[in-house]
Amino acid sequence: MVIGNGIRCIDVSAFNGCSSLTSVVIPDSVTDIDAWAFYNCSSLESVVIGDNVTFIRNDAFNGCSSLTSVVIPDSVTSIGSWAFYNCRSLESVVIGDNVTYIGNEAFYGCSSLTSIKYRGTQEQWNGIEKSSNWDDKAGDYTITYNYDDV
Repeated sequence: MVIGNGIRCIDVSAFNGCSSLTSVVIPDSVTDIDAWAFYNCSSLESVVIGDNVTFIRNDAFNGCSSLTSVVIPDSVTSIGSWAFYNCRSLESVVIGDNVTYIGNEAFYGCSSLTSIKYRGTQEQWNGIEKSSNWDDKAGDYTITYNYDDV
């Protein structure tokens, strides 16, 4: 599914429980993915997040158990609590270098997680405010710094 250009926010619970949704492209016009926007979209495998999203709110992708990878663009500054909670198939995450906050249990239960690719330096990564349990029950991942996929 491609969300129409001109949409500025994916509202609270907009696609909550859409179990047949398998992919979504979020356009550059979107600046906010609100709480529970894709909550329990259990068949969601692919998400493309537009380059102007600033906030991924609490529980935005909670329970998207088929999601295997996600690229969080450089525009994102905040990843809310439980944002990717129990995304059990999530193997790889790319995180932009403008993230300043990763919330409580943001990647809790992402048991397949093997790779976090961070676009900034290790010093920047260490400066991110992270809840003490942001990665509880996540897989045995490695972090790559200065990641550039261009």
